[in-house]
Amino acid sequence: MPGPEREDQQPADHIDAEFAKIVAGFDAVPSWPDDDEDGKQPPPAQPQQGPLWPATGPVLNEPTLLDGLDTFGAGLPDGPDDKYVPPPPPPLPRVPFAAVFSVLAIVAGFVLFMDRTLLPVAGGVSMVLGLCLVFGGAAALIMRLRPGGPDDDPPSDDGAVV
Repeated sequence: MPGPEREDQQPADHIDAEFAKIVAGFDAVPSWPDDDEDGKQPPPAQPQQGPLWPATGPVLNEPTLLDGLDTFGAGLPDGPDDKYVPPPPPPLPRVPFAAVFSVLAIVAGFVLFMDRTLLPVAGGVSMVLGLCLVFGGAAALIMRLRPGGPDDDPPSDDGAVV
């Protein structure tokens, strides 16, 4: 049940009409007088420098931090555009003869193991010779490994280690 209408309440049609006036005011183009009351032309509008907020407080015309960042380095002279040229790469390390020989022994051992007719000997002898070459080449590569690893304790007589 609607309550009784009070005197300060306006009818809905009046509210809609006021709202329509407000909206129409946004679309309207303001008409500015060409001359002031003195008959002189108004001075041309200049853009305002500095921040616009707060609207009620004083307008600051001092440059802000953001203005300083926008002009950072603007006064520096333009230098030549030197492109970075990297130094030449270091030479590749030389592969030791023993490592090359060990890898060739492994490859030859696999070939002899797979094709027993390459040597003019019995098939079993060729197979054993191939296995010996594979194991010998692998053992030679393993023996060439440097001792130690990341989990091993470093020797105490090493001096300063960088």
